[in-house]
Amino acid sequence: MKTWLDLVKLRITVASTVTLVVGYVMARGRFDWPLLPLSLGILLQACGAAAFNQVQDAKVDALMARTASRPIPSGRISRRNAGIFAAALLVAGTALLFLYSPSAAWLGVGAAVVYNLVYTPLKRVTPFAALPGALIGALPPAMGWTAAGGYLQDPAIHLVSFFFFLWQIPHFWLLLLFYAQDYQGGGLPSMLDRFDRVQVLRMTFLWIAAVSAAALLLPLANFFARPALAYVLAGAGALLVVRAVTLLKLAVPGVTPGAALQPFRRACRMRFMEINTFALLVCVLLVADALLLPGR
Repeated sequence: MKTWLDLVKLRITVASTVTLVVGYVMARGRFDWPLLPLSLGILLQACGAAAFNQVQDAKVDALMARTASRPIPSGRISRRNAGIFAAALLVAGTALLFLYSPSAAWLGVGAAVVYNLVYTPLKRVTPFAALPGALIGALPPAMGWTAAGGYLQDPAIHLVSFFFFLWQIPHFWLLLLFYAQDYQGGGLPSMLDRFDRVQVLRMTFLWIAAVSAAALLLPLANFFARPALAYVLAGAGALLVVRAVTLLKLAVPGVTPGAALQPFRRACRMRFMEINTFALLVCVLLVADALLLPGR
């Protein structure tokens, strides 16, 4: 089972499920039984898309130390069997979602299309593939929202999806920067191919600051009516930006890349963990707000 679970990138797919739950509870104001099949549906859909991604990337994965041990390049699963497994998961997840919410099912199909047919091919030709790829993170909250009866045109869910859209970009870039040497070994373009290290660090800081600013827009949609939740959000956002200043301290012109490599990698790793923790905190606060004030 571990081999098949490795194929579906469970940590990433669970994150999609969590944000669907956030959107659902925001619209419904409670947890109820339809959330279970909806969560299972998006999990299966996301697992299918992730498995297809590994089928698509098998040759590239074999060239990188970080991914060479994945199921397909290591020979534990054939590409054919992985493709059949991925298709079965995607069909099963889409069918289950259609039973409860056709709109959520179509949004999930859209996320899979962006992931497998837009982001995956683009990342082989440009380091800016994360920009269209960020749509993948924006759609699951909208899936949960519409499945719970919310209108897709509602500006409230637009703000939440916008936050997760922005969050995806530094999430992708920090991971790319940390594994820059691996990506180069696999023939994948890196931000460092287009910009020097100082420029990359400054841009990454700006994206992290943008994620914090986007979170502060959420109270404009009547979220966090309880001031304590809004203060927690503001404090966490400020801390995120203050911690990210480390990137600017490393962005010193004239420092040779070799001398700054280890601090650079360490800073990228820490900021990656922190921005993911911040996104999780936003999820918790949104759910807490919906449960505390279901009639807002």
